[in-house]
Amino acid sequence: MNEIFELRHQPELKFIIGEDSFQIIDGYDVENNGKYSHDILKSAVLKDDTTNWWISIASIFVDLFSGSAVGGKFKDKANLVLETENQKIAIYLRDADLEKAKQVTDLLNSKIKI
Repeated sequence: MNEIFELRHQPELKFIIGEDSFQIIDGYDVENNGKYSHDILKSAVLKDDTTNWWISIASIFVDLFSGSAVGGKFKDKANLVLETENQKIAIYLRDADLEKAKQVTDLLNSKIKI
């Protein structure tokens, strides 16, 4: 039986997870679309929004020397990274349901063949 997780409506982001495989439907990055076997999945990692301190600090120095006021906190956006035997799939979670993304991550990790 398949479990369907709709993380976002526009653009669509959906995971369909079955017993032997999972399917990704990603309207934001169509290169992520496809059906993948659980056998090739090595890891699923959910990364939350994080502040990119290097860019944030560099922007402050640029502000000091240029007199502009564009500096501030720069964030790396939340994403889900799936590592398979032959590729890494980065799925950006902008405007997505992060609680469902966590459920997808946990379920995919539980299906990994050790």
